[in-house]
Amino acid sequence: MSGMTLHADAAAQELRRWLIALGIPMIAACAFTAAALAGLGAWLLGAAIVVGPGIGGIALIWLALSSDTNGATTMAAGELHASALVPAEPTV
Repeated sequence: MSGMTLHADAAAQELRRWLIALGIPMIAACAFTAAALAGLGAWLLGAAIVVGPGIGGIALIWLALSSDTNGATTMAAGELHASALVPAEPTV
């Protein structure tokens, strides 16, 4: 596998993780809100608030803390990392 394929696979896996962790609470909150508006009970709005912003906020914090977007990546031979293009200190 080439370096680009590994990066694409890791990016796709990270995207899937974010969509699942944030999508499930959002869909559940939408379902509770729809059920409350359909007349099944006002108490369902409380569940929508707990599930949507509550669990969704916790999931967002967990995702942000567990993401390794600045981690070291394995570079394929011949690839340049963006940091190699910028000098660390100005030259005089």
